[in-house]
Order: sequence, then structure tokens, then C-alpha cells
Amino acid sequence: MTESMTKFQRAVGRNLVYMTRWIVGRLPYPVYRVLANFFLLFSKLVMYRKRHIAWQNLKCAFGRTKSDAELKVIARRYFQNFGKGLVDLIYYADHQHLTDENVRIEGKEHLDKALAQGKGVILTGGHFGNFILMYHKLARMGYKTNVIMRRMRDEALEQYITEMRQEIGVRTVYDLPPKKCVVESLKVLRRNEILVILLDQNYGSAGRVFVDFFGRQAATASGPVVFSLRTKAPILPIFCLGDAGDMRHKIVIEPELELETGKDEQDTIERNVARITKIIESYVVRYPHEWGGWIHKRWKSKPAAEQEIIDRLKESPR
Repeated sequence: MTESMTKFQRAVGRNLVYMTRWIVGRLPYPVYRVLANFFLLFSKLVMYRKRHIAWQNLKCAFGRTKSDAELKVIARRYFQNFGKGLVDLIYYADHQHLTDENVRIEGKEHLDKALAQGKGVILTGGHFGNFILMYHKLARMGYKTNVIMRRMRDEALEQYITEMRQEIGVRTVYDLPPKKCVVESLKVLRRNEILVILLDQNYGSAGRVFVDFFGRQAATASGPVVFSLRTKAPILPIFCLGDAGDMRHKIVIEPELELETGKDEQDTIERNVARITKIIESYVVRYPHEWGGWIHKRWKSKPAAEQEIIDRLKESPR
């Protein structure tokens, strides 16, 4: 019964995506802007169940530095941005010229300088703003762009979204199975292409490291640093943010991150993953309403020692 309900819910969600794109893609821009508020309201209703997770994360990150009133403002702006970004993305998918007109890049010279080394480039950052437009913009500018992604649970919707990315020249490298992901990623870099790895979500698989994020240990993928150590590909932080104007966005590409050498390879990995995470944290502090991580359980996984304590507490009689 539960499995049947899950399949039904996924089918409903999948067909809503199809229908929304079909409708939105055929609207003239002035009509779309009028109806966008309707779609925005619908997206807010869909995201309502995520509000509790967002609030918990906001309290974890800013509970000691911001009042509840300030956190409510951030939450409200975040969900507005999330809904608007989702609706705008659907419209951009069938009006790709808008990406050229409304998305600009700061720091393009850093990317070109890194690619000139001929070893590929690893772009890393977080889920900020309309981050998928970041991939679109890079591809439309002629950069060969590959993105490491997790598969959706709905296979049909995953195939549909993958084909949408392929239409605009963005290639998907799936994170599972791990061995295939590593092989494909190394091939991308050896072809002197761009590999995008966003590093701001809980990572529960092997190869993770625990680093500080807002004063708590967060399980984080080590991929960008590991790949850089193996291929000498430069790492550049990248972020997509809202810009002045209703549908305008800007991509910020920072200079190459020079890796620090630790006492051994593992220390080198942990040290540099921590540095990348601190850069992401600094952007969350500056642009809290832009960070998409509020609705994800960033601190879900625990270090072994902490998890052992939690398990013992669960097992102890009350």
C-alpha cells in the first residue's frame, strides 16, 4: 500500500512538472510575468512541509546571532526566492535566449586562466540562487560543462530532466556507482573540461570528511580536493546570486584556490575541504535568503563518536 502511494505521488508530481512546462513554455513573456504569481503561490504550497526543516537549520546556523524575528524574515525571503527560481527556470528552459540576456558572470577571467593550464577545472560551491542557470550560462558561452548529480528517486522524471540538461549542452555525471563517477570525472578533467561539484549537502557515503560548518561537524564530500590532487586540476569557488532586476542573476567565480599541504594526504584533504566549506559558509552569512540548503538536513550524519553516544542514549532505559 505504501509503495503504491509513493508511486502515485511521484506520478502526480512528475505530470505536474510536464504540465507546468507545457503551459509556461507557451506563454508570451508579459503574460508569463502576470501569471507567475499564481505559479509562485502553488510552489509555496508544495514546499510547505519543508518549513520545519528550514527553521531548524536556521536556528542551528544563526540561533546565537539573530533573533527569531530576523530568522522569520530570512525564511520568508528564502521560500519566495525558491518558488520564483523554480518558476523562472521552467520559463528559461524554453526561452534560452533569456539566459544570455539576464545572467552575467563576474570573474570569467579566473575561469579562462584556469582552463589555459590544460588540466580541466573543478568548480565548487553551494546551491545558491538559481544555480541551475549557472550551468546553462556556462554551456551557452561555449564551456564544456559537466555536473556531478544525484539521481532522483523517480526514474522517469530523472530521464526527463537529464534530457533537458542535454538540450542546452550540460552533461550529467551521476555520483553512483562511485567507481563509475570517479572514472567519468577524471575523463572530464583530462579533456580539459569543467566539472561542477556542489559541496553543501550532507554526504553519507564513503570518502566523506567531517568539517566545521556554523560550529557543527558536517559530513562533506571530498571529491573536489581528491580529484585536484590526482589531476592537478585547479579548484575555483563559484556561486549564483540574484542580481538587480526581476529576472536577473549573476555568477561569481572566485580566483583559484591554492591547496594547502597537510601532514599527510588525508590531512591535506580534510584541511582543504574545510577551507571550501568556510567559503560556502561566508556566502550563506552574506546571502542567507539565497542558500538552497535550508530545506536539506545538512547535519544529518554524525561523526562516529557522536553517533555512538546517540545510539547508546536511544538504547538506555528511560
